[in-house]
Amino acid sequence: MRRSSFCSRPDSWSPRGAPVGSNGARPAPGFLRETAQLIGAVGRAMAITLRNLFRRPVTVRYPDVQRAYPNRFRGILALTYDPETGEENCIGCRLCEYICPPQVIKVEMLKAEKRNYAKTFTLELYSCEFCELCVQVCPTDAIIMLKSFDLATADRRDLLLDKDRLHALGLQFEPSWATGNRLRDMQAPPKPARAEAKVEAKGETKEPAE
Repeated sequence: MRRSSFCSRPDSWSPRGAPVGSNGARPAPGFLRETAQLIGAVGRAMAITLRNLFRRPVTVRYPDVQRAYPNRFRGILALTYDPETGEENCIGCRLCEYICPPQVIKVEMLKAEKRNYAKTFTLELYSCEFCELCVQVCPTDAIIMLKSFDLATADRRDLLLDKDRLHALGLQFEPSWATGNRLRDMQAPPKPARAEAKVEAKGETKEPAE
């Protein structure tokens, strides 16, 4: 028996009206959604690129161009001299060696009549954490941090700094703001006299007027 023409369905027909491919399969809804998300992501990225295309650059061509470092920059470490006497500030107390978390500082004390000195002072800069703890505990401001970090080298041994090299770096580069005395003064509690004066001043303000 011959089938009626109205019962036959064309190859491009689908129940929901969606387009059908040559193999009779429709595109999955997930594919269309992912394609739309991809186009949107590319569009947003291009918009950011176009917005920043004509802005001033935020980078410089280092090392030909160098920017000023902030005052509290934590750079490479160095040893200092007393500007008045010209003597080494380090007294070989080894406090920096004791407090160093990675144990990269080694100090040998040289005892003298008036004061002690550091007979040897070595610092393994390649393992330094730049935590600044050695600077904080130094009683004579002998060890400081500099506004520089450029000691790149292909030989690891060049980053094993002895006392002479540390003194030379201290004279070569600008020091950072932090010294042991400054950092300890910031962390110290207020002096008792000042605290008592503040308490007395508060008590006078609270007394009722006659």
